[in-house]
Amino acid sequence: RRNMKKLKNIVYLGLVLLVAGLMCLQAGAITTTSNTSNNKSSMPTNLADTLISADNPDGDDIHPRLTTGPGGVMVVVYEAQSGLFSSTIPVVWSDDAGETWTTQFVFDSIDFTSGSGFLQYPDILYESGIDQYFLTMVDPYAELYNDEMAFIPGDITIAEEASWYGISGSGSTAYTYCAAGNIGDWFISLTTEDGYGMEQIFGLGYFTYPDFEAPPVMGGFYYDGNSEHQSAPGAELEMDSGSERVYIVCETEDQITVKSTTSDRDIHLTGEQQNGMDKWSDIEQYPGEYVATGSDPDVSTDGANVVIVYVSGGNIICARSPTDGSTYDPGHNWQMTTVDSGSAPSVVMNGNSVSIAYVKGGNVYKVDSEDGGATFGTPGKLNSVDGAVSNEKGSVAINEIGVVWTDTRNGAKDIYTSGAAAVPIIGVQSIAGGFGVSAVIENTGSADAEGVECTITIDAALMILGGETTVTIDVAAGEEETISSGFILGLGAADITVNAGGASKTASGTVLGPFV
Repeated sequence: RRNMKKLKNIVYLGLVLLVAGLMCLQAGAITTTSNTSNNKSSMPTNLADTLISADNPDGDDIHPRLTTGPGGVMVVVYEAQSGLFSSTIPVVWSDDAGETWTTQFVFDSIDFTSGSGFLQYPDILYESGIDQYFLTMVDPYAELYNDEMAFIPGDITIAEEASWYGISGSGSTAYTYCAAGNIGDWFISLTTEDGYGMEQIFGLGYFTYPDFEAPPVMGGFYYDGNSEHQSAPGAELEMDSGSERVYIVCETEDQITVKSTTSDRDIHLTGEQQNGMDKWSDIEQYPGEYVATGSDPDVSTDGANVVIVYVSGGNIICARSPTDGSTYDPGHNWQMTTVDSGSAPSVVMNGNSVSIAYVKGGNVYKVDSEDGGATFGTPGKLNSVDGAVSNEKGSVAINEIGVVWTDTRNGAKDIYTSGAAAVPIIGVQSIAGGFGVSAVIENTGSADAEGVECTITIDAALMILGGETTVTIDVAAGEEETISSGFILGLGAADITVNAGGASKTASGTVLGPFV
């Protein structure tokens, strides 16, 4: 047991503006409940591919990652290298299914305190509960603040400013990989770094942003001392945040490591201890295990289900593991499916649908499963120029409505996308009390949603009637609908959960007869 926990909160937190003269974002409300969106994918294969990174014709553009914002806006980040020690992170978006792209921000750490001008391995996510994007990236050569992060407004198409922060652990060096996640209102930034006598250990911080005119609150910063699971040296770091818990995967030499939050998405930053550490938030206490021998993993989760893809023996392997949704114990039985030969896999899961994008023979393919990853259909090729796709690790990324990849057809490496189909994006906007419980269900996507199953669950000390109500609704693109529990009868403090087509939101209240 290494004595590093005494140092886990000794950090340096730096703040600079995105560019000279930019101001912080205006104040905004922060929800106190969890909220997830479910993007029902109908993305076809064989779409006309589109160049994203046209602004860097002479340099290499690599390591793309993407997310989806309100209205089905696709947002992509990547490394734009212009020299051996010069690399910026552009943030680009498309609101027309990937046909045209706009560069909204370019992050250059030379503008940042102690920055070197070299940023790498970006990752980005959108959190609908607070209507923000969260971007993480690493400056491996900076003197301080190597782990850098940005908060970007939800309507990125008109955003003129972003808030940019940096953090570094006391004594840490050699920052390499980075991944972004979230737990409720907490954003997670995870890196690999050398420190405390070990190479490429995990460093994890929790951040929230209650006031746009003040720096974010840091809830905690932890290192993985590897006392519970040997995850170091970690490489090719990936993370996904589901409605149940957060999963992390990486290469540990020739093994695929997976770690997860202990019980559910709600992190308790103080309270119960385990092995002398914070049980519910310390990454060292996350249960961990080796899934298989392999490399270049990716992970996606939906509810209590999780899939991991990786490369082993030149093949793409999909490992799936349903859990009961209440506990996650290492050593359970992973079920493996060989998908195809190939490299650089990326995966997304929605309900029982699983889609994998990967490189084979210099081309990028997408293949789908409708049974949770047990079986897959026929792969479809996405790129139009044969043999031009780069097969390096991390060169492909997929989400619910799009695929991006690194392409060499123009001589240098560029970022391309297959585009996206119009899809509905369902979310739970709000929960209200009164005569029973009501909730507003929104569709921020670009296609109508039909037959959305919605459930209101009221878990009170005493519930006589109306503990659970299920309805099916249609929600037009850009519209919202209100659902209600109807007549209820109960008494006492209550936990309230609303699920709508895979999206969820929770609240607490008090039931007094038919009123909440």
